Amino acid sequence: MANELDDDDQSALTHDFGDYDEGYDYEGKEGEGGELVPHPDWERHFDDESQSAYFYNKKTGETTWDEPAWTPMGETADYDYDQYGEGDEWVGGEGGEEVDYDPSGVKQALAAFTVPPLVPKRWTDFGQKILFHGIENPSPFLRINVFEADSPSRESFRLTEAAPKEWRTKMVFYAFCHQMPNTVRYDISYGMNPFRNRLLPQKAASQAKRDISKWSVSRKVEETGFWAFPLHVTGSQLFNVDWTSGPDRYKITTNPQPEWQWTRCFNFFAFTANKFHVLECKDPLCYKIVEGHTVGNAIGLDENGDQWDCILAFYAFKTQVPGTNRYCIQQQYEPHYRTRIGMEPSQSASKGWLDHTEFYAFDTAMPGTCKLNAQYTVRSTEAYSLSAEQFRLYVKDPWGQWENKFALYVFPASDVKITEGD
Repeated sequence: MANELDDDDQSALTHDFGDYDEGYDYEGKEGEGGELVPHPDWERHFDDESQSAYFYNKKTGETTWDEPAWTPMGETADYDYDQYGEGDEWVGGEGGEEVDYDPSGVKQALAAFTVPPLVPKRWTDFGQKILFHGIENPSPFLRINVFEADSPSRESFRLTEAAPKEWRTKMVFYAFCHQMPNTVRYDISYGMNPFRNRLLPQKAASQAKRDISKWSVSRKVEETGFWAFPLHVTGSQLFNVDWTSGPDRYKITTNPQPEWQWTRCFNFFAFTANKFHVLECKDPLCYKIVEGHTVGNAIGLDENGDQWDCILAFYAFKTQVPGTNRYCIQQQYEPHYRTRIGMEPSQSASKGWLDHTEFYAFDTAMPGTCKLNAQYTVRSTEAYSLSAEQFRLYVKDPWGQWENKFALYVFPASDVKITEGD
């Protein structure tokens, strides 16, 4: 049995997972247990651009470069690696009862995460008619994730949130899927050894002459480029594209001047965005909004022993794009952590509300967005007594003493990164 293992006997803790092909026909065995099979929610795919396999969860929409855990089928082995922490420290219960080793509460924090559903197309058609009045077949917004890696310094421009471990999220911006008035097409291609991306204005043959590297175009049409503005429009941000050699590399930057040994090629304008995470603490019930590509140590157990779970994440604009409203997030620490959400900061400074962050979101449905309800309560959710005022962003309808104040529309995030490289 698991609790009868000798701490000095490491041979019992080794096994061979064998080989598997792209079809996931797995034939390996774990000890004397049953066959291991992939979790039914996960599918394995191959990315032509990076020449790497990735995994897609058809239930949650999550994508990852890391292979998901295998699920035992039939009789399981007499031991479980999850019963061991660092080294060979035993963290199981009495009599061999398994105890999930999660001292920081991070596993629990991620277990509550859900991806908000997209709004119906009939809603988005109405929203587009309002925002893009007079434009036939307006384009949906398209999120571009800019990743960076070292040795050598290089970048990748992708539509997915997932990236190999050596890549870090640098920035996120939104452009268009297809042509809109006054926009220009920007083509994305990729090079290998090492992998990186190139960005050029369409038909910019003169700029491509500087390259001696071989560049290829992805077979996925949606990965081949985007439409953005060559000149400033309301709410847009200036993005510069720089180039260097040895090998040919391109980077997107907001710096006014190129770095040493880099040459400025061109610039474009798009809509800058950031990622926001909604955290929930159940005792006392309260909510927190954390901005950033990662949540870091904001989830799990805090210094007071409170457990913070990430229930959802979303992308929103950092400047006022046409059709969006400003939403201010404030925080309060008495009698416990509380959040306030409004279109203006609280005018009652004496109540102790501190400005935390802000973002811009739509007040009508747009393609690719989800609906979040800003809910409010001044009563305890566990009793009918008055309690401290607080807000939350929630997908579901209100319950208990919560009331809907207003709705907003943002772009849902499909995964949560604790730190870069997850």
